[in-house]
Amino acid sequence: MQLIETKVYDASGNNNGRLDPGETVNLTAFLKNIGGQAFTNLSTTLSTTSPYITITDNAGAFGAIPVDSTKENYADPYVIQAAANTPNGHAAPIRLIASETGFCDTFDFNLTVGTYHYLVWNPDPTPTSGQIIDSLLRTLNYNGVITTALPTRGALDMYRAIFVCLGIFPNNKVIAATSPEAQALAEYLSAGGRLYLEGGDVWYYDPLYMGGYDFNPSFGVNATSDGSSDLGPVVGQAGTFTRTMNFNYAGENIYMDNISPTGSGAFLIFNDQDNLYDCGVARDAGTFRTVGCPFELGSLVDASGASTRQALVDSIMKFFGISLVAIEAAGGQDVMPFSLEAIPNPFRDQTKILFSIGHSATQFGGVKSIEIKIYDAGGRLVKSFAPPSALSSATNLGGPSALTWDGTDQTGRRVPSGVYFIHCQADAKRRVQKVIVAR
Repeated sequence: MQLIETKVYDASGNNNGRLDPGETVNLTAFLKNIGGQAFTNLSTTLSTTSPYITITDNAGAFGAIPVDSTKENYADPYVIQAAANTPNGHAAPIRLIASETGFCDTFDFNLTVGTYHYLVWNPDPTPTSGQIIDSLLRTLNYNGVITTALPTRGALDMYRAIFVCLGIFPNNKVIAATSPEAQALAEYLSAGGRLYLEGGDVWYYDPLYMGGYDFNPSFGVNATSDGSSDLGPVVGQAGTFTRTMNFNYAGENIYMDNISPTGSGAFLIFNDQDNLYDCGVARDAGTFRTVGCPFELGSLVDASGASTRQALVDSIMKFFGISLVAIEAAGGQDVMPFSLEAIPNPFRDQTKILFSIGHSATQFGGVKSIEIKIYDAGGRLVKSFAPPSALSSATNLGGPSALTWDGTDQTGRRVPSGVYFIHCQADAKRRVQKVIVAR
């Protein structure tokens, strides 16, 4: 007997094909008979040691499975519930026991709850940079996964941000223009993803001469040169999340593409200090966000103040709108941009709305007004919040602030299950966060 895969059915929940915090779903397994004898009445049971998971129906009948055949217990699924306080990215250990007269087999697997904060795709033949990025993110308490193989397209929505580390010539990975990886990443961005991409040749040389996918339009990058072997030191840019940062570079350093920002929403975040060329670009495209560099983040050399790789990685996550803790730069300046987040999401009873006005406040001399409103999927106003006046008149809202929505409308009635949109408006700046109510 072989366990091929498992599948989540959550049509009565938020219907995204995965188990989210606070949700109850049907779970099925696909079992293949790889033995020499047919099964006529195979039955199975599930168990778990996770404190967040309740299995309300642990039995699944498969019945007959001929030799070399695969069967799903679609007609008799298991029923599983994740507690509302389940951490996103929690890997719940599940044990499946299959039995029939004279036969018993055990399979162990993990069922991931909710979404991970990040995925590090690390196909770099010299993988140190990706490994360091993963370690830094974990130190900052972000939940994530590191892998050398990019998951299938349908699985990428499990990750709120993706870090891609392609390496430096000759130890580099080329993402071919027609490859499944290129298509998966393009679709991830078009669906509103957050993508960090580093590689010495991915911007200029690979798309021109190696049949590589052209990421430049999505990232707001103008690749100006194939570069040389002279990258570093690199300095951050005033008015961006890299301000006051200054790094020496100790990594692989050959044919480092020169890149500059171009187009809507793109801005420079790093340039080479002594050779005066651009080498880091970020873009807020409205529906998605990107950060692109030719150098390896993991090979930057930590210095003092804000000039640490940990501060840079956390600043990238804040720019992506994924906020756990604030790391302060030298002089007490925040490194957090205008961000909006709801935790937990989906939720049953209440969710905390976390928002930071960040650079929008400091750059424009203070925020005159803040509005937080919730709309339903039809665009109708559900609830309006008025943050404290002291918050609205503050000149620096770089740190996170919070409001709690208890899932009621303006009259105090509980809203039905469904998709809602939180709008945070700070003067002319606005962020929107989708949130799901799952009763």
